[in-house]
Amino acid sequence: MPLARELTQLLKRYEKSQREDPFANPIQHLALELSRRLADGKLDIRDVEGLIGHLTIEGFSHRAARLGRYLGETGPAANDAALRALFHGLTRDAKGGTVPFAAFRRRVESEAFGAVFTAHPTFSLSGALMADLATLAAGRTADGAPLTEAAKAALLDRAAAVEHRPDEDLSLAREHALSLDAIANARAALGRAWGVLLDVARDAYPEDWRGLTPRLVTLASWVGYDLDGRSDIRWTDTLHKRLLVQAAQLDHYLSEVRAIRSGVPRGAADLLETLDLLESRVALAIAQIRDEVAAFAVADPGSAAGREQIRVISQRIHAGQALRLTESASLIAIVDRALERTEDPDLSRRFCLLRAELATHGLGAAHTHVRINATQVHNAIRKAVGMVSDPNDPRYRQSYLDRLNALLDAVEPMSVNFGSLLAERTSVKRLFMLLAQMLKYNDRSAPIRFLIAESESAFTCLTALYYARLFGVDGMVDISPLFETEKALENGSRIIEQLLENPHYRDYVRRRGRVCVQTGYSDAGRYLGQTPAGASIERLRLRLIRVIAKAGLPDVQLLIFDTHGESIGRGCHPGGIADRLSYVDPPATRAFMAEQGVAFKQEVSFQGGDGYLYFAHPDLAYAVVTRILHHVLVEVDDTRDDPFYDEASYIREFFTTVKEFQVRLMESRDYGVLLQALGPNLLFPSGSRATKRQHEDPGELDHAMPTQLRAIPHNAILMQLGLLANSVGGAGAAIAKDPERFRELYAASPRFRQLVGIITYGASASNPAAMKSYIDALDPGSWITRAAATGDRELADRMVALSGHLEPMPVCERQSRVFRALHKDFILLREGLESVAETSPHVDAASRDALAVLHAVRLALIQEIFLLAMRIPEFSSRHNLTLKQVIARVLHLDVLPAVQSLEEIFPLTEDTIAVADFGEAATYRSDESQNYQFENERIFRPMRQIYGLVRRVSAAVVHRTGFFG
Repeated sequence: MPLARELTQLLKRYEKSQREDPFANPIQHLALELSRRLADGKLDIRDVEGLIGHLTIEGFSHRAARLGRYLGETGPAANDAALRALFHGLTRDAKGGTVPFAAFRRRVESEAFGAVFTAHPTFSLSGALMADLATLAAGRTADGAPLTEAAKAALLDRAAAVEHRPDEDLSLAREHALSLDAIANARAALGRAWGVLLDVARDAYPEDWRGLTPRLVTLASWVGYDLDGRSDIRWTDTLHKRLLVQAAQLDHYLSEVRAIRSGVPRGAADLLETLDLLESRVALAIAQIRDEVAAFAVADPGSAAGREQIRVISQRIHAGQALRLTESASLIAIVDRALERTEDPDLSRRFCLLRAELATHGLGAAHTHVRINATQVHNAIRKAVGMVSDPNDPRYRQSYLDRLNALLDAVEPMSVNFGSLLAERTSVKRLFMLLAQMLKYNDRSAPIRFLIAESESAFTCLTALYYARLFGVDGMVDISPLFETEKALENGSRIIEQLLENPHYRDYVRRRGRVCVQTGYSDAGRYLGQTPAGASIERLRLRLIRVIAKAGLPDVQLLIFDTHGESIGRGCHPGGIADRLSYVDPPATRAFMAEQGVAFKQEVSFQGGDGYLYFAHPDLAYAVVTRILHHVLVEVDDTRDDPFYDEASYIREFFTTVKEFQVRLMESRDYGVLLQALGPNLLFPSGSRATKRQHEDPGELDHAMPTQLRAIPHNAILMQLGLLANSVGGAGAAIAKDPERFRELYAASPRFRQLVGIITYGASASNPAAMKSYIDALDPGSWITRAAATGDRELADRMVALSGHLEPMPVCERQSRVFRALHKDFILLREGLESVAETSPHVDAASRDALAVLHAVRLALIQEIFLLAMRIPEFSSRHNLTLKQVIARVLHLDVLPAVQSLEEIFPLTEDTIAVADFGEAATYRSDESQNYQFENERIFRPMRQIYGLVRRVSAAVVHRTGFFG
């Protein structure tokens, strides 16, 4: 596109002139050039819209290519060969002999890895665009046909014709549907992998292979079950989503059984009879589930009609309990019977695959993870133990534990029904009751994870254990504390140690066979900085291994669920999926587990739209599964020579320097202003969680704190402002303390290079000039300076008026204060990375240029909106809104509510009284009957249109960076 090329060339020229004039800002200069062309009529908004569309599609294509490179080989045949070699290696010992079948079986039937699908708000694209992006990345259509140049061009044309934004109906239901699509592709990828494994086993163990049930990788979901910080998800919503997961899996089983049956010879009567039984059992279960899906989809427990609906369906569920399918063991038994009735290797392979799915997934497409907050757990038990303060309060801590232990000593399981859930007002008790009903009526073959956010005390988990016993679910529910705060990461191993010293909890984990822990890279990174968070979580892992080894529980597995997103600010390594996996599950900790004899299962999250992208195409999903299996099955290299683990003092000082910088940021109200002045309104809503309007009055911004923003919008805003402070802030000062030592350790240590890869990518994606440009857009002085250089008197007057509105707002000054600290550190960082940046993960030069142009375009558009706001006419306060308040909204880019209010105040058409119908002529017309066509067409509608373009730029920025937040 000529305009895009011209702007890039202008940018280069402005960047070159900056070396001569350090006060110049290339992005501001380019934005000013665009503004002048718009004012002179050399460009119009349609031209800018075309430019944004072009840059968006270029970015879309670039993002697809990056995704393909990130996953590595995506060809199914090549990944078949890779897995064949990997599995064959498992059948061979060090001398090349065949490993005993029992040893091979133990290896492949042990759960080693879990993929967990969450609904974090990273849905920056519609489901259709996600599918197109994945198709481009794979280079093949969903049915496996190569993507020809003509097909690729048609796909890009289709993508160019739509707005790059999330689905309009981005509800929890839509998120859940997208998660089911991703899970279905993941399940199919696992099935293909297990097929390769069975083929290898058939060659290596021809007499035994039919006894294998591969279970190396599990799938789980918390979409619809994550109640942490959400009051909009009712228990009926959670149950409805769980029923949908079960219905999807049962439908899959039914189609598999029918496909197998179609290949059975008519003469195999015994086998056909067995398959008929299997088919009828699954079909009956589907019929029951469908009724319940329909009922709980509409039943509102808050209304009398809804409660009556629940009463009716509950009676039906209970009455049919004897015929309900509530575990997969009975189906597995039928599959085993079918296996006994055939010698055909292909049929046997299909039965083994079906058995593996039944054993691994149970009756649902994914295992169930529920999540709730520690505060909710404490509130539930507060009266029972006489809590008057935090459970860690040293004045009462032991007495709380003593009372809780007494409750655990005496607890007896109690039965519940759906009426119990209607009557219960305590969220934790209600959730445990719901789990009891799920296990009773839906699926008791797959365990349920009970995740507790912000856990900082053994008391929290013991309370959860008490309720698990009270409602009779402790045999199927794995309680898992989430360690994400600095305090929790430091004390997490001690909390687990205290729990294992408690006889109740020790007996519980011995019976369950696992100790479960969750870590949170997103929030840990938000408070500590991402690289210190990564290092801190690795230290926690090493301490946990020692605790489990010391506890003397040889049959208990350590399960660590690392929740991280797909962005560098939330713990996703940018170097490739192998680095993504080993960043959270480092070779050193795996080697230490093997040395200590600790059985281990790793789980990671795939969060929201960005996470589902990996599974939006069958070939991508298979590539992910191949890389996961390689990660968990290949013996880790000896990492004892890595100096990262010997340089304790330097490492501690390096990451402490970064952490202290980040802590200062998070405690700074100025940083809160920087994030929230414009940032939240640069983005489309990216999830179903309700987003409150940030600030209607500039005075509210004075009290803004960074902690008001969750990790995802925090990171997303930083990326849109052009400086990824969460990922790079403080690293410059850390390197500058001893640059030579940094370079030496970077060269010698794979683990240190991996951690620093987050920083190098973040630095290459950052441009301080962009952040400074957005800050200066709110600087009253810059608008006066610009007015002085503007020949158009009317335009200059509007700039002066804009300056007057900005003058009372301390926003620019406060943003500038924190920007200076960020910029100073970034200069140190740029110098420190000079010798390593090109050998580490980074954003390419073309993308950096595209990002700079996009920032300039958006800045020019924002300035157009501000100047249009100066044309809003005065109006009375009869609408409970003043002109000053409306303009304040606009200056924080809260444009849509502001325009909506203006359209109500100045309606395009007004209902008027027909004065000619009153018997006599009247030439006077009231001002109230005037039509505000000018204001709507020349001010309000353009503001709405331009704001839409501002947010469309954000999508292009995401494409070029590679992730949302």
